[in-house]
Order: sequence, then C-alpha cells, then structure tokens
Amino acid sequence: MRGYWNRPDETAKVMLPGGWLRTGDVGRMSESGHVYIEDRKKDMILVSGFNVYPNEVEAVAAAHPGVLKQLRSPCRTSTQARL
Repeated sequence: MRGYWNRPDETAKVMLPGGWLRTGDVGRMSESGHVYIEDRKKDMILVSGFNVYPNEVEAVAAAHPGVLKQLRSPCRTSTQARL
C-alpha cells in the first residue's frame, strides 16, 4: 500500500519506514514461530472505501481450505504484541 488516496495525514498514521503498514492487528508469535492474530485495535477497518469488520475476515479465513481450525478468545496474555 502506498497510502490513502488524498489523505497524507491518515497515511502518516499507518505507514512506517521501509514501507511497513500498521494494520491495527494485535497478535503474538509463539516460540515455534506460529503467528496468532488475536484482536484488532479498532473494530472496523476501511478498505478501498468499504467498512470491513474482523468477523468478516474471520469468516473468509475459516472458509480457506488450508485452515483446519479457528478460535477467537478474549484472553489477553503478558506475551501479547502489537503487529
């Protein structure tokens, strides 16, 4: 992503040096290298002018043939990191 169309102020809030994008996802990485996306800082994300909610993303991920199980838990741990 290069940025939000005609919104340099919003782009500056989410873009990091080197082209990294702050997605607002909250997750953690296990010692074995598995990444767990556990929450969002915001309840809604804006994608190409459309409101997208985490439960919609979860439904699409769960429908993918490579996903065997999916779990959402409200439990927070001391190892939680913001991605």
